[in-house]
Amino acid sequence: MAVGVGAVVVGFCAALVLDHPAADGRGSGAEAHARPRPSAAPTGRVKAAVASPSATRTPSLRVAPSPSTDGAASCLHVRFKLPNGPAGCKPKADICAPGAPWYVADILALCGGPTPLQAVHIISEPATGGDPGSSYCLAWTGSGEGTGKGAALLMNAPGYQCGAALVGADGQAIQADGTSVFTAIPPDCADSYPDTRMTYPAVLDFPNDRGAQPPEYVCVLANVGA
Repeated sequence: MAVGVGAVVVGFCAALVLDHPAADGRGSGAEAHARPRPSAAPTGRVKAAVASPSATRTPSLRVAPSPSTDGAASCLHVRFKLPNGPAGCKPKADICAPGAPWYVADILALCGGPTPLQAVHIISEPATGGDPGSSYCLAWTGSGEGTGKGAALLMNAPGYQCGAALVGADGQAIQADGTSVFTAIPPDCADSYPDTRMTYPAVLDFPNDRGAQPPEYVCVLANVGA
């Protein structure tokens, strides 16, 4: 009985010793062995990591390219025939094309001057020509686009048959003084629709089935609808 009581007392004292730290502030040998100790950081590696550019470099961001503005830049605001006509947007090449109906303020500056002389190849003509009291027009055939446009020359034809009317330098189809709209030299064509390319000078060459004919100059007014 005495031996059992002594064992209990010894065990209780041992538990108290293990539960309290030693007087010098350190735990007991068992506790110190059980706690993980922080390992000393390798000073050389830390300095190398901080000094290395790759350690502080932020990932580069790939910026998506902005949408191209070429299409917007090549599209110019225009009006149809008149300053107050229906609005639209056309490329410069369309605006400056001979016969184009697009109004742009100061179109000469945009296109670099007036429309140059255009060649028109007449593939057929009326039996009677040169009558000052008659009106003439061109029915385009769609041929010869590279070196000039092909057309049939019509006299006193209804407007719906005509791709363009032939007018004098004053823009009139029939001259008030009785002269012909055809001239021997390139005319200085008045703009029937200012600041458009609807009126332009042209030189007509004729077929040789009736012998060689000298070219004739005239002003062409494109028929592009109301």
